[in-house]
Amino acid sequence: MTSTAPVYDPRTPGFVADPYPHYAQLRAENPVHRTRFGFVLLTRHSDLRAAYDSPTLSRNTRLWDGFSGWRRGSEDGPLERMMQSWLVMIDPPRHTPLRAIHEAAFSRDRIAAMQADVEKIVGDLLDDATAAGGMDAVADFADRIPVYVINHMLGIPRQDWDRFVGWSRAIAQTSEAFLTRAVLAEGKQALQAMHDYFQPLVQDRRRYPGQDVLTALATEESDGVRLTEDLLLDSLIFLYQAGHPTGGQLLALALHSLLRHPDQLQLLRADRSLLPGAVEELQRFDGPVQMNDRVAVTDQEFAGLELRAGELVRLCIAAANRDPQRYPDPDTLDLGRDADGQLGYGRGLHYCIGEQLGRLQTRVAIDALLERAPGLRLADGEEVTFLPSVSNRGLARMAVRF
Repeated sequence: MTSTAPVYDPRTPGFVADPYPHYAQLRAENPVHRTRFGFVLLTRHSDLRAAYDSPTLSRNTRLWDGFSGWRRGSEDGPLERMMQSWLVMIDPPRHTPLRAIHEAAFSRDRIAAMQADVEKIVGDLLDDATAAGGMDAVADFADRIPVYVINHMLGIPRQDWDRFVGWSRAIAQTSEAFLTRAVLAEGKQALQAMHDYFQPLVQDRRRYPGQDVLTALATEESDGVRLTEDLLLDSLIFLYQAGHPTGGQLLALALHSLLRHPDQLQLLRADRSLLPGAVEELQRFDGPVQMNDRVAVTDQEFAGLELRAGELVRLCIAAANRDPQRYPDPDTLDLGRDADGQLGYGRGLHYCIGEQLGRLQTRVAIDALLERAPGLRLADGEEVTFLPSVSNRGLARMAVRF
């Protein structure tokens, strides 16, 4: 007898523009299942929480028995070597001291003290946009802010900031499945350029420590562990990969949601005190990170399904963040909602270290637009376009007028 239950398929018409109806059907009718793409999909909020907390589900995707085919033979390239050192790709015990070093470098006090600097970065970008009467809210604004903020934190000279936007974007493209040779080659070139740029800076900070985050990463120790030069270079590139695509698209998608819901935009204009909670709700409603991956390290039963060791489990954050068992009326954007527990920054051991910075720059950017663009709207005839990605949702372009 053939099952009629729906299955995950990002090739569904209209999926890229709006995947949420598809996720809702899966969550209601087939919330845990093996997909035709060879992985298990989880869609319920409670199942994702359990997966994040499980010691038998690894973050190391290289343990997946299908990894080689997914990366199309590129698993031995320099990008994969580097990714083996990224915090989001490794487990304890190796993960523990490396995370402690990064948490010390990105302390809450240090991030809180960044607000004036973030306001200056956002304000400078809006000076140009205000003079022009509008902008592409993606390329001219959202895509630049997280890179500029990271550059400032690392002490990179201002004249070099735009180079990092292109480099970071090129490397980010290599995280998608089924890479083309052209994308892989461009990513490798960008990686080499960032290594060449950072290597002398790393050596300089070792000899002459400063007050920036680069110095903190270069000099911090945890349980006798200190970042070697290779690890430090990889960690620096990780900062951009963790903070740039997701941070920029969080802001872009948040602006898109507000422009599609003018009543909520007006509510925010009338009461700026809603901003901190609004950022949580905007990320819950339509956030950039749609999926997280885990790999079963043992044969086990999970969420009612028998998992095999080496099997990939995809955690569908986008579905879980609209689970009606967690959030009433979840397909409604409600800036007055308490969106506590939204999983946009993950959970558990690999909870995003940069979450405070991500929230800060999103809040500052939206606040500045409310102040300086009272007529903020989509440009006449503008057709918002989405990136052709299923794991990480984002906008390719969104022209706005002030």
